[in-house]
Amino acid sequence: MPQPTNSQVWVDQILTNVSVAYSNAEFIADQLFPMLPVTKQSGILPIINQSAFFRNDARLRAPGTKSVGTGYTVSNTTKYFCDRYSIRHEIPDEVRDNAAQVYDQDRIATKLVTEQLFLSRELAWASNMFAASVWAGGASAGDNTIATVWSNYSSSSPLTEIQGWHDTLQGSLGRDANAFVIGRQVWTQLKYHPDVVDMLKYTTPIKGPIGPAVFASMIEVDNGFVGSAIYTTTVEGIAEGSVSYSRIWGKNALLLYVPSGPALEDPAAGYTVVWQRVPAANQYIKRMRNEETEVDIIEGNSYYQHKLLVSKAGAYCASVVA
Repeated sequence: MPQPTNSQVWVDQILTNVSVAYSNAEFIADQLFPMLPVTKQSGILPIINQSAFFRNDARLRAPGTKSVGTGYTVSNTTKYFCDRYSIRHEIPDEVRDNAAQVYDQDRIATKLVTEQLFLSRELAWASNMFAASVWAGGASAGDNTIATVWSNYSSSSPLTEIQGWHDTLQGSLGRDANAFVIGRQVWTQLKYHPDVVDMLKYTTPIKGPIGPAVFASMIEVDNGFVGSAIYTTTVEGIAEGSVSYSRIWGKNALLLYVPSGPALEDPAAGYTVVWQRVPAANQYIKRMRNEETEVDIIEGNSYYQHKLLVSKAGAYCASVVA
C-alpha cells in the first residue's frame, strides 16, 4: 500500500528556541588600566615629578631660625587624544522581512558590533602595552629575563623570579606592584607548577587546580588577570573550516602598579582615557536608517586611548613558557 514519505509531509524548519554563535568569554583590557572618563576628546594629564617626594630636605632647626624650604616640579606635556573606533552592520529590509524568528536581526547585529569593539580594545592593549619596549620597571629596561622557562618544572622557579621583579619595581617606584597579567598559555603551565602546588600543600585544601585569585595572593598582588581571548586575521569569505585563530596575549607576563580608579597624586602605570560623548558610556550603539538603500544600520562607537603614564610601574617578561 503506497504511503507518503517523510520528506513529502514535512519540511525542515529552523528552530526558534536555540541557536549557535561564538564570542570570547572574557576580555581583560578594560580591567588593566583604570577607566578615566573625560568630557573632551583631547587634553593634558598633569604630572608631578617623582624626585621631590623622595629627597630628604628636612634639616635640624635652631631656635630663632626659619625652616628649610623645599619644592617640586610639574610637567604638563603629557597629552591624550581619544581616537574614534567604529563598526557597523547593515540590515536590508528584504533580509529582515524574510528572516526566521530565531535570527533576531537587531539583537545579533548589536552583539556583533559590541563584541568587535571589545575585541578591538583587547588587541590594542595587548599590542601596545604588553611589550618589553613599553616598561622600565624590570632589571633590564623593563624586559626581565628568566633562568628557565616556567614550563620546565624541574629547573624553573617562577615564584622566586616574580618576587625579584617585585623588588626591582618597588625599588624604583616606591610602591609595590598590585596586578599580574599573563596569557592563557602561561596560566595553563603555572597553576600546576610544583612550586605553586607545594606552597599550598599545608594550607586550606583546594580541590583541583587553583584559580587566578589564589595565585595572585601567593605573589602578593591584589589582582591576577589571565588573557584568554582569541581572534582571527583570516579575511571574510574564506570557508569556516579554513579560518585560523590566534591567542591575543601570548606566552608573556607583566607585573603592574595601577590604582583601583583614577586618583590624584598616584603613580599609575596608565589609564584608559575614554571620551564619553554619551554620558556614562565607554562605548555606545547608534541605530540609523538609510531610506535610499532601504537598510537599517546598527553602529558601535568608542572613543579611547590606552595612555601609558609611568613606565617604571610595570615589569615585563616575554616567553615565560615554552
